[in-house]
Amino acid sequence: MSNNIIVYDADCGPCRKFKHLLNCLDVYHQIQFVSQTEADELGLLNRVPQCLRYKSFHLISSNLDIQSGAEALLRLIGLFPLGHPISKLITLAPGGKRMVMSVYSIFSKLHDADSCKLNYETGN
Repeated sequence: MSNNIIVYDADCGPCRKFKHLLNCLDVYHQIQFVSQTEADELGLLNRVPQCLRYKSFHLISSNLDIQSGAEALLRLIGLFPLGHPISKLITLAPGGKRMVMSVYSIFSKLHDADSCKLNYETGN
């Protein structure tokens, strides 16, 4: 198993595209991808409240620390080539973290607008 696990909604088109993009950027193969359904079955998301599990992606590090959505993006960026300095620059730039959260918020609306919205609202 890799050091980092991305848990994503495999039933959501935009989420699958996000996974594909991350897979292309992961040239060092540091990320394993697990669907939210499989992660639930394996107990990987037990510390994430049930109502939040399908609202965003989750990054689980080797020490089993879980970050979700915009909160996980800076760590995720740091996993890619040149990502660590880019993530540092974002952190140090005035308003950098806020900008990342805003961009994530815009893209996460694609998740909310897709059919997966029904999945996490109804549990299907």
